[in-house]
Order: sequence, then structure tokens, then C-alpha cells
Amino acid sequence: MASQNKGQSGPSFSAEGLFIHFGHLLGPLVEKAGINTDVLTNPNVQVPLDKHCRLMELAAQYHRDDFLGLRIGSQVEPRDMGPLGYTILNSPTVLDALKSFVRYLRVYARGCEMALDVNHDVAEFIYTYSITEPCALERRQEAECTIAMVKHTVELLTSRKFELDAVGFEHPSPQNTSRHQSLFDAPIYFSQNVNSIRFKADLLDREIVNADARLFEVLESHLEKVLESFVEEEDLVARVGSAVARSLSSGVPNIGDIAASLFMTKRTLQRRLAEEGVLYNEFADEIRRKLAVRYIENTNMPLTEVAFLLGYSHISAFSRAFRRWTGRSPNSFRSPRTN
Repeated sequence: MASQNKGQSGPSFSAEGLFIHFGHLLGPLVEKAGINTDVLTNPNVQVPLDKHCRLMELAAQYHRDDFLGLRIGSQVEPRDMGPLGYTILNSPTVLDALKSFVRYLRVYARGCEMALDVNHDVAEFIYTYSITEPCALERRQEAECTIAMVKHTVELLTSRKFELDAVGFEHPSPQNTSRHQSLFDAPIYFSQNVNSIRFKADLLDREIVNADARLFEVLESHLEKVLESFVEEEDLVARVGSAVARSLSSGVPNIGDIAASLFMTKRTLQRRLAEEGVLYNEFADEIRRKLAVRYIENTNMPLTEVAFLLGYSHISAFSRAFRRWTGRSPNSFRSPRTN
């Protein structure tokens, strides 16, 4: 799998056929999102996950389509996902297909995770972002695209409607949810801990139409080998970012503490981050900035609580930092009347 930049690691999204098939929607914004235009013609290009999320948001604004993520997700073909898609197409049952999503997502995208929980007669398929940085914090369109894609894929595989009992999204509710209601035909909840769909567990037994058991085994074997080729250190920047974000309420951790949590020396971590072009202090400050903007823009959380979550003991210190990051106070940034 080729990458956009040689040696690139961390959260990433494999273009496969997605950008080619939806180039008319995404193409005009590719460069603005910081993505090489090769993505529009080369199905093997891999782009940073944060830039992919950013592209989806930009495209929704550009086309004035607040439901762009849902629209793309409900039209994606499994073949657009390369080997993972073909494995899903040839899975014996819905259970096998969803397990393939969970197991092999990392071949297709890194920085996000899927899970399948079955509790008696209820099943829940979950989609989360496994890190906070450098993955984009604004990711409504990407999340909605993925959840819509899972539902659409199951319906394609079985040639039957995939009846859902509930749908959940991490992001706050948009003003208009009409497309969500018509697409999912189930109660929809926003501002949840995870993105998810819930359904009756017996739907997992549905057989996949035209599945080829022998081809499924071959594809699974291929994906297992690809997984084995991924070394854990490829995600070092992501792991550092996640560790920083988890510790912020106690203040920005020093690099020595982060190194210890990753079972390496401070010097080794500094060297390996430098190889990725990352300076720890700047990286940690950027995590704080992005989280601050997210909390202020997308929640009604009191500023004192935001300050605490970001490791500031006094709101005045947080306000000074926020003004340094954005040129505005937290209150003026949050006000819907402020441009």
C-alpha cells in the first residue's frame, strides 16, 4: 500500500477507489485539504486521516450539502475498499463481514477502530477514533459517512434491508436531521461516547449473497499477512498524542513521562519523534489548542471545566492561552454572533 509521503506513519486513510469514484465531490477540495492530487487517479495513495476528515468537512461546505457524508456512505461499494472490501463481499454471514471490518480496518485506515459487541439478543457495531491527535477533531462528515457505509454494505451483501434499533453519533446534533431519519429509519442519538448502530443479534446470521468461501479464505490469509507487516512503531506519533491527550487534566506531561509510558527512554523518544519531524513541546501545545477549540465550538461546557480538562488550574491562564492560539477570547470564539 503506497503512502502519500515516503515514510509517513500514524493515522492514515487508504484512498483505494473512494476518491476516484467520488472525485466530482471531493476533487475540488483535495489540494485545499493538503492532499496530493495523485489521490484522484491512484487507488493506492494513502493520506493522513486528519486531512481526510478535513477534506470531508470542506467538501460539505463547498457543495452546501450538510448531508454529504451520509450521501457518500450510502453509495460506497465494498470494492472501493480494496482487499478489505472483497473479503467482506465473500464473507459467509453478516457476522463474518462485520468481524472482517473489525479485524482488518487497520489495513484500510489507521487512527480509528471498529468493534462488535453482542449481548444476548442485542448487537452493537461501534466506530471510534483510537487517538485524539493528529487525527482531525472535526469529523462529523467522516463519521456519518462510515456509519452509513456499514449499513449500506450489509444491505448490499444480503439484498435485504438492515433493520436498526438505534444509531449514535459522537458529534452534536445538526439543525436538520431529516436525511439521518430517512436513511437509518431508527431513533438517532447525538453527543454520544461513540458512533454506533444497534440491532437485533439474530441479523448477524443472515447469509451473504454470492459469497465465495474459498476466495474468502484466500483474502483473509492475505490480509493477515498485511497486518503482520505493520510494526507498532509506525503509530508512534499517534501513541504519543493519545498519551498526551489522556493526561492533560493533570497538566501537560513531560516527555520523560510519556517515554516511560511507552517503555522507552526519553532520548530514544526524542530521536524517533525528530525522525518524524515532530517537536514534542509544539506537538503537545497543538493538541491542547485543538481540544480547546473543539470544546469551545462544539459544546456548552463551562469554561472552568474546559480549563480543568486541559490542565489549567485557573481560567485566566486558559483564557490567555486561548487568545494566543486564536487571537480571540473563549467567550467571543463561542458566540454564534461573532464572525
